[in-house]
Amino acid sequence: MATADSIERHLVRWGRFPGCGRIREALPLARPGVESPKETETRLLLVSLGLPEPAVQHVVSPGGRFLARVDLAYPEYRIAIEYEGDGHRTDRDQWRADIRRQRDLEDHGWLVIRMTELDLRDGGTVLAARVRRALDLRRHLWG
Repeated sequence: MATADSIERHLVRWGRFPGCGRIREALPLARPGVESPKETETRLLLVSLGLPEPAVQHVVSPGGRFLARVDLAYPEYRIAIEYEGDGHRTDRDQWRADIRRQRDLEDHGWLVIRMTELDLRDGGTVLAARVRRALDLRRHLWG
């Protein structure tokens, strides 16, 4: 797996080439552990719409016991954002596991916001509003 440091070393070694500027611009936006381009697109979209940057691939371990790993999270408010690609819909076992994971998270006080490609098509404004409401509600409840 490539790291930001290893990519930076390659950029220095290779010098100028077509696209190197775009790579240099994008590198500070990369986060380790991200598992899909849509997770990154969602994270960057939320930040561009004025929301705080969510944690990526956050592990939820109440009492030190692994419960789940969520795509994006605001752990201090127990808000999880899960990107559901088509594989989550078409794979029966994945669909069932996703439902169980959501129930487990909810049983531990987490709010799970599930989203799809459709939530990104309008520029993410409806999704961002939903996340903003969830953050405002949790901040109000938990101080």
